[in-house]
Amino acid sequence: LAIRSVQAELVRPGQLRYQLLVMQSGKAPPEFKGRYELQLAGTLDGRQWALGLPAGPQPVSLRQYARVEGLIDHPPAAVVKTVQVRVMDNHGAVRATQTVKL
Repeated sequence: LAIRSVQAELVRPGQLRYQLLVMQSGKAPPEFKGRYELQLAGTLDGRQWALGLPAGPQPVSLRQYARVEGLIDHPPAAVVKTVQVRVMDNHGAVRATQTVKL
């Protein structure tokens, strides 16, 4: 299992759009069912700041690949520096992780 790409862009102050592509290699891989979580990190009022998805880890399932996208709201004064994505199986083991800098 691999995270092939993560794209993140600030849509407007206080809102970030994300898109990720999760892939499995092989001819006929078994279906993967798990969860992904997203964490924003940066600064807010000169202090370190981090924020995860408000609803917590979200479900993801795929055979070959899955494209996931969404919006996450954050404090408008926050300066987002990195976005980290982790994909976990149903047992909570981390199967893939990727971090992108904005």
